[in-house]
Amino acid sequence: MEKYILLYGDKKKEDNIWLINNFKNIQSINLGWTDFDYSNNMKIIEKYINKGIEQIIFSGLEIGWDKLITDIKEKNNNLKIKVICNTQDSLLYYEYERENFFKLLELSKKELVDDIAFLRKGQYETYKSLGYKASYLMENYILKPEKKVKIKEANSIIDLGIYPLNYTWDKNIFNQLCIAKFLDNCNLNYNRLDERMEDFLNTMQIHNTPESIEIVEEKIIEHLSKNDIIIATSFTDYVHPIFLISMELGIPCLIGNNSDFFEKQDDLKKYVVTNAEDNPITNSEMVKEMIKNKEKIQELYQNWKQEYNKQAQKSIQDFINK
Repeated sequence: MEKYILLYGDKKKEDNIWLINNFKNIQSINLGWTDFDYSNNMKIIEKYINKGIEQIIFSGLEIGWDKLITDIKEKNNNLKIKVICNTQDSLLYYEYERENFFKLLELSKKELVDDIAFLRKGQYETYKSLGYKASYLMENYILKPEKKVKIKEANSIIDLGIYPLNYTWDKNIFNQLCIAKFLDNCNLNYNRLDERMEDFLNTMQIHNTPESIEIVEEKIIEHLSKNDIIIATSFTDYVHPIFLISMELGIPCLIGNNSDFFEKQDDLKKYVVTNAEDNPITNSEMVKEMIKNKEKIQELYQNWKQEYNKQAQKSIQDFINK
């Protein structure tokens, strides 16, 4: 069944990268801050309902969208409404995340939401065991042939890229920046989200090049392509676009132990997954190994990715057809 529309907002642009890459039928709507936003969103949704869609998928439950869902379901009881959960329990530290997540669970209990897709297997298993209608959705990213760009050629300077897309505690930013201090002949390219990052690097006397990234696929690819190695060692995450795009480009990326990617791939995992997100010395040693084994890492990644692509696509189709 392909008669669906996936609705997304602009609050979590990091999520939208993989959504746009994987779903065919997708439409942006406003966050529901005002009555105008509600009316505008409802007009968009009614247009698709009149075209004969059979289900609406929301990317997350953002502010005001609970009212949309309630009113849509009241008028169109046979229409399926599904939500892709865009948070996880560790992020309920934030009031916004907690409030919207509890609203989502309540909508599910009232059978106004027919299915919640979780992007982490443990979270899916937890809420399914609690009785919620749930699916496990595997995030993915496939680099289209036309997106390929010229990658930086190896030279005596190590270009290390650190591109957090949000300035929040869970992104583990300053531990990542420290890694460059323990690498010889290293230049750190980084997304300057806050002046404190620049102050810290200059105080630590780390050679750096500040950049400013527009969070769209093409711009991220452009920035990543300047580097030999990418670092993306967040403390916690449910989507990993920097990691996937980097690896698709053939640039090894060090990731934190916060994904379900390599459960049975220890040969690749030992190179690209750290168990010490807050230890820059350990992670600098891993970077050195990644540089030495760049071709091997890419070979292992391609072998893993072929099967992962199939599994991820199946999880998307199963979720849509459920």
